[in-house]
Parts: sequence; structure tokens; C-alpha cells
Amino acid sequence: MTHATARYGAAHVRGMVDFESAASPARLHLALAIADTDWEPRDRDRLTVLDIGCGRGTTALLLAAANPGWDVIGLDLQPAHVAEAREIAAEAGLSNLRVIEADLAGFDEACAARLLPEVDIVICRGVWTSVPDVVRQGIVALLKSRLRPGGLVLMGYNALPGSSGAIVLQRLLHEAARGMPGTEPERSRRALAVLQQLREIGSPYLPPPKVLDGIIGLGNASPAYMAHEWFTGFWRPVFHADLAKDLSAARLEFGGPAWASAGMADLQLRPQQQQIRKNLPEWMHPETTYDLFLERRVRTDIFVRGRRPGGRRRLGEIRFAMAGNPDHATMRLPTQAGQAALPEPQQRTLLEALARGPRTLAELAALPGIEDLTLPDIAVMLADTNTALPLWRDPSNDTAMSARAARCNAALVRHFAVEASAANSPLGAVCEAFGSAFPISGTNLAIVVALQSGVPADPDLLARDLAPDLENAETLAALRKEIDRTLALYLGAWRALGVV
Repeated sequence: MTHATARYGAAHVRGMVDFESAASPARLHLALAIADTDWEPRDRDRLTVLDIGCGRGTTALLLAAANPGWDVIGLDLQPAHVAEAREIAAEAGLSNLRVIEADLAGFDEACAARLLPEVDIVICRGVWTSVPDVVRQGIVALLKSRLRPGGLVLMGYNALPGSSGAIVLQRLLHEAARGMPGTEPERSRRALAVLQQLREIGSPYLPPPKVLDGIIGLGNASPAYMAHEWFTGFWRPVFHADLAKDLSAARLEFGGPAWASAGMADLQLRPQQQQIRKNLPEWMHPETTYDLFLERRVRTDIFVRGRRPGGRRRLGEIRFAMAGNPDHATMRLPTQAGQAALPEPQQRTLLEALARGPRTLAELAALPGIEDLTLPDIAVMLADTNTALPLWRDPSNDTAMSARAARCNAALVRHFAVEASAANSPLGAVCEAFGSAFPISGTNLAIVVALQSGVPADPDLLARDLAPDLENAETLAALRKEIDRTLALYLGAWRALGVV
């Protein structure tokens, strides 16, 4: 057992492949504007980004590919992750991406200054609630030393009280796997079998059936994920207020939720819940009282070093572009209080306007019949349903940029597509206009790569390109049907955004 394994439990287990779409700078900008937090970089094409616990590098790779003028740095404890991310970066020709092996335990401000430049954006997802205090202290020291004034931290973490039902589950899986022989995936499968037995017998301390189904399903699809996420003695979900208190040592303040709809009490809570919350003692932390009514195990929040109000005044300037075929768009948003949707006439008006090209929120709000919707209302219904997404810049239509995107996409398909498809994990196709990537499945990314390589947008030809050795007629027909559906939904948006 290595020193890192002894310290962190499952830190040596290969992590999952997944793209964090909340790390898109356009999404960060939108979320902060809705929360009335001002963030407007002086030069959108010259930023430095740090991904703490970058894993196998998916998000860092896509950010580096979409922004040639950025400096992107990934930090990870596991040498295998670092080696794989470096290999893919080399294949894609991403000279603006560095991936560093680093253990943040015992990290102080001087260590951080020697290793890293000052940074504008920090991504720290799935790390904080899976590491011991000494690593949390190292993260805070790094942020205090390296995050520029006005810089952002995107923090994804297991939150309380939503994760309270999983505390016993995590201990159960950790204990069940600890004494089992075999590889981590083998131990994962056996631990899941123990969990399944307990579920069948019944235990009052297991999570609700819906949550349990998701955990078991994901664990069966990706045993490595189960080991990486659950087989550690340091898994400790936190209240938002406690995280905010710890991060205040680095002079960070809460800027807003990464997914704006998650922070809208009038959208998420029933009227009675809203009234009860208003009647609670005013000295109670507002995010704690809010979370009391929500069933969410994970929060993704944005913290700012030196928060300034005033983001709402820029909200109307943010431009949106369609993320799919407007004829197939469904603007329905699941919330805690039920499903939110716009009246059909308003939805049709917005979609018809966006079908003609990108529009600012102010332009959309000025459309006939939209007068009763606020700018945040429109933004949330578009962005959080993935109907239309905020733009970071206009596509350059530059051939060098297109070639860069194609190289990165092809490398991601070679390394990650099969695994991501099996685990239903999100990937992304490089999208310069988003400053990030178009959220996409592994199979659909393979379609994008085929189109970028010159294969015509024909389901038969694409199916043969994706599966040249496939002989089963029924399976091939199913693949053609899926490709035809994908093209109908997304090809127009991909072309308009410069993805293909």
C-alpha cells in the first residue's frame, strides 16, 4: 500500500470519466449575474484556471482546447491520472495544459507559490468531502496564496442535510469492502451485493429507494467509481455554512449556486415552506434553512475572493444560442415543488427568436408576450433545461481552431468514449463559443468526431464509420436509428456553434 493509499483510502483507484459543464466560463458568468455577483474578466481570452483533483483530466482538457490563450493547470494525487491526462494533452497538441502530481496535505502558502502561478478560476469538485482535514487545510492555504482578488472557486461537495441518509451507507460500503480480497472493482461488486441483501431484508438507515437505486445502478455500471467515491474513511458531507466558514480563511465569500435554479426559493419551495422559512429566527444561516427543505445530496457553489454586488446589471447583455433543434425543445424544469414550465405561447416566442440566431436576454425579454418574465426567469428556463446556453464569445470560424478542437475530441473518443457510454457519464465536444464544451454523451462525441473527419451527415455512413465490424443487422439498424435521432436533435446547433 502506498503512502497516499494509506492516507486517503481509495485515492489510488482510477476515477470516473466525466465533464463538469458548470465549469464553463459562460455558465459561471450567468450564474453569478443571476445571483447579483459582479464578475467580468478584463480579457476573456487570457485566464489562468486550476483544477484541484482533476482526475483523468476531462474538464481541464476541454477548457484548454476551447481557450488557446488560457493557461490551464490540473492537480491530482494519483500518478496514473496525471500520466493519462498528459498523454491525451500531448495527442491533442494542448501546450497550454499542465498536469501536476501533488499531495496537498501539509501544503502551505509558500509551497503553493513555488508550484503555481496566480489563478483566476479554481475548480474543486468531489474533493473537499472525501479528504482529511490536513488536505482541506492545504486547499485553503493554496487558495489564500494563489487565487487572485476577484477570482472564483467552483466547489462541488456532498452537502448536509441532504447527504445525511448516505452517512450510514458510506460506512456500510467502506466496512463491507475493507476486509474483502481482490481488486477494487471486485471488492466494489461484493460490497454492492452486501448492500443489495440489506436492502431486500430492510434497514431503516438506508437512503430512500430512489437514491439507493441510483447508487446501486452507477456502482454496477462503474465499480471503480464505487471504490473511488465510497471506500474512504474520510468521507464527510458538510453544511454549506461550515464550508463557507472554512473558506473565509482564504477571504472567500459565497457568490451564488452554479445552477441558478437551485438557489431560487420561489421555484423550489412550496408556498407553505417559503412562509415557514421566513418565520425562522433571522440569525439562522439562510443556506441552512433553505437546505432543510431540499432533497439534494450534492451542492455546486461558486465562491469569490472579494465578492462585489452588481452582476444583475449585466444580465441583459448575456447572449444565448440554441443548444438543439427548437422544434424538439422541451422547456420543463424539475424542481422540488414540482415541474416548472412556461406557457406554450411564451415558449414558442422564445424558441422562434433563438432559431434565427443568438439573442441577448434583454432582446428576449422585449419580445411580445414575454413582458411578465424577468431576466432570471428567462435565463433559468433556457440554461437549466439545456434548451439554449450562454455564449462566452462568438465562434471564430478559424481553421486552426477547428483542427485543434477536432484533435481534442478525437483523443477523448479514443481514451474515454466507450467507458463514458457504459457508465452514462457526460463528456463534451470542444465549443469555442462556450469557452468550454457542448455537453454530450460518449456516443454522440464519436458522431461529432466522424463529422469533423469528413464523414457526411448520413446515418448509414456514420453507423459504418462508428462500428465498421458490426454485422448484426438488428444492432446496426438500432445504431442507425440513434444516429438519425441525434442528427435531428443537434446537428443544426452543432453547425451554428462551430462544433462541426
